[in-house]
Amino acid sequence: MPSAEVSRGAMIANIALGLVTCLLWLSLLLGIADLGHSDPAGNAISQAYAAIMVLALWCLLTVMTAIASLKGNAPRLAKVLALVIVPASGFVAMTATDLLARADQSPFLWPIVIPAAVPPLAVTWCFLVLPGRFRISRIAGALPVAILAVCLLIVPMSRMRSALEEEAAARLAKYDADLARVPADAPMWDWTPFLGTPDGDKRSRVLARIRSIDQRQAQAETMLERGDFPIGDLGSFDLDPTPALCDKARSLLRKRLAPLAAETSDSAPFSKIARPVSDAVAAMSWLVGYGCACDAEATAWETTAKAYRNPNYTIYELAELRDPGRLGRRLRESPERFSMLGPQSHLKAWLRFTDDKALREQALAGARKIDRRTDEAVEILSSRYDEDVRWRLIRHLRELDLDATPPLCAKALSELHGQFVRVYRPGPNDEARPYSELLERLGDSAQLPDLIWLARHGCAAQAELGEAIALVNAYRDSPGRPEMLAALTELQR
Repeated sequence: MPSAEVSRGAMIANIALGLVTCLLWLSLLLGIADLGHSDPAGNAISQAYAAIMVLALWCLLTVMTAIASLKGNAPRLAKVLALVIVPASGFVAMTATDLLARADQSPFLWPIVIPAAVPPLAVTWCFLVLPGRFRISRIAGALPVAILAVCLLIVPMSRMRSALEEEAAARLAKYDADLARVPADAPMWDWTPFLGTPDGDKRSRVLARIRSIDQRQAQAETMLERGDFPIGDLGSFDLDPTPALCDKARSLLRKRLAPLAAETSDSAPFSKIARPVSDAVAAMSWLVGYGCACDAEATAWETTAKAYRNPNYTIYELAELRDPGRLGRRLRESPERFSMLGPQSHLKAWLRFTDDKALREQALAGARKIDRRTDEAVEILSSRYDEDVRWRLIRHLRELDLDATPPLCAKALSELHGQFVRVYRPGPNDEARPYSELLERLGDSAQLPDLIWLARHGCAAQAELGEAIALVNAYRDSPGRPEMLAALTELQR
C-alpha cells in the first residue's frame, strides 16, 4: 500500500479518535473543576468518575500516539519520547486529579493545568507528524518535551500538598498532646478551645467531657459574661435555658455583632462574616426554641448580614427566628431532658421519653394529665412528619386515657388501616405463616388491640375490623390468634 494511502487512513483514524478525545477532555475538565464540593458519598462517586474519565482519555491518547508514531514522519527520538511520555502523563494526570479532590487546600486548582494542557499538546503532535509532506523535526521534538515540562509541574504541587499534610499532622499531634494534659476536673473554658477540630469523633469526646461537668451552667454564664463563650455551641452543652442564661447569651450576641457592622452597603463579601452569622443563628435557634425571644438580636444580625455582598440563605433563617410560632416550640415538643417537661409540654414531648424503660411510666402518667391530649393526639396523627412519634402514639394509644372523639376515631382508624393494608398476606399457594409472624410484620403488637379499643369506645370501625379479620385469617393458627379473631369478629357483629 502506498505511503500516501497509509497516511490518509491513519489521518482519518486519528481524526475520529481526536473527536472522541475532545469530548472526553471537555467532560473531564468540567468534572474535576468541581471535585470535593459535595457530601462524602457524592465526592467519592465524583472522584471515581474522574478516574475512569482519565483512564479512558489517556487510552485514546496512547492509541493516537501509537498510530502517529507508526505511520507518521518524525525523527525516531521524537517518536520514542512521545510513546513514553504520553502514556506516562496519564499517571501524572491521575495524581493531579487526586490533588483536585481537595481543591480548597494548596495548591488549590493549579493541578488542573496538567489534564487541561497535556491532551491538546498530544493531539497536536499526532496531527503534525501524520501528513509527512514537510520536515517538522523541531516541532515534533519540542511538543513531547513540552508535555514533559507540564507533567513535571506535579512535583512542586505534590510537595505543597505534602507540606500541608505534614503541618496538619503536626497540629493534630499537638492537639492530642494538649488535650491529654487537660485535667479531668478542668472547668469548661479549658475544654472549649478543643472544639475547633475537624475530627468529629474528637469533638464529640470533648463535648461529652463538657456535659459531664457538674458546674457547667454557672461556668457557661461566667464565659458568656466574659465574652469567650463559643456561642455557636450554646445548644451542645446540655444547659438549662434559664432567664439568666438567656439574658447573658443575648448580651454576647449583641457584643459579637458590633465589630461586624459594615461601614457601607455592599462593602465586603458575605463570606467574610458567614461563620459568625452561622454561629449566631445556631445560638438564637436554641434560645428561641426554649422560649427566649431574640427578635431584636435577630433583626440586628439580619440588617448587618444584608449590608454585605451576596448574603446566603442565613438571612432568611434570621427572619424566621422572629416567627411567634417558633418561640418555645422545642421546649414544648422536643426538650432535651425529661426534667424540662411540664404543663406546657405537648403530648409528643412526653411520648418521646417512652422508649426509656426507666421513664416510661412517668412519661405516660404526665401525658395523661394533659387536658388537650386528645386534640394533640389528632394533631400527631394528622402530621405527615414525626413518623416515630406517630408510632409511639399507636403503641401507647390505650394507655393515654384519650376521648374517642370523631376526629380521633377518623385519624386513628385511618392510620391503622394504612398499616394493615401494607402488611404481607400469604396467598393460597404460599407457605403457611404463623400468627406470631403477623405481629412481627406489624412491628408492634399494639395495632390490633388499638382497633378493638377504638371500636369498643364507639368508633365506627366496621371497615377496619373487616380488614383486620381478613389479615388475621391469612395466617395460620398459633397462640393468641383464636382469641384475637374472636374479639374482632364479635365487634364486627
